Amino acid sequence: MSLSLAAGLDLAAARARLAETGRVRVEGVLDAGATILAEAVAHPDMVWNRAIRNPYNADVPVAVFESEPIEEQARLVSLAHEEATEGFQFIFDRLRLGQARGMGLPIPKALYELHALFNGEDYLNFARDLTGDDRIAYVDAQATRYLPGHFLNSHTDEHEGAGRLYAYVLNLTPRWRAEWGGLLMFLDDDGAVSETFTPAFGTLNVFKVPQDHAVSMVAPFAGGPRHSITGWWRVNPPEAGQPPT
Repeated sequence: MSLSLAAGLDLAAARARLAETGRVRVEGVLDAGATILAEAVAHPDMVWNRAIRNPYNADVPVAVFESEPIEEQARLVSLAHEEATEGFQFIFDRLRLGQARGMGLPIPKALYELHALFNGEDYLNFARDLTGDDRIAYVDAQATRYLPGHFLNSHTDEHEGAGRLYAYVLNLTPRWRAEWGGLLMFLDDDGAVSETFTPAFGTLNVFKVPQDHAVSMVAPFAGGPRHSITGWWRVNPPEAGQPPT
């Protein structure tokens, strides 16, 4: 089965909610496609890179990270925790789908299909219809995996020159409990949590950029990984000569 946008989506209420609050949840955007993608990101052939904020903006293949002695892994995580106490830091696994597609990595086919779907006219028109923003011209995407201890500190997603208009999270975990963490939290000007989105299978979270948000740490007793596809609806595709994202 190929991936496709669900037919007959009624976006009236979602459109109004997004315009009023700057964020919204839309259920059933891909119908059965959510199950296909959930199986893809959980497949043994999936390639994951460990993302920890560093001066080089570089991820490390999980296989390489986990081949280091336990003491070295613990040291790197400890350094990240020190930086996270008062600053911006994150630990989670990801794979940028545009780059993977460009490199021809042998990952599940559904993920390549998803990147193509996101940048087809049907999906771009869906994004424009939901937001009322005709500037949306490109969708980047990364598969993400949050394991116990993974987190993403508060940030706004603002990035000069990237043309980010809206951020999105397509939730792919079939079952998730709020107490397992991994919650998408929106913060007000005082740093208090103003709203929280619990991962709900097949639900697309969309929010306007810039906007303060964070992902709470996944608990050690979580029942499994928190999987999703995340990225941004952007004004422009990558510049000529730059790898796709």
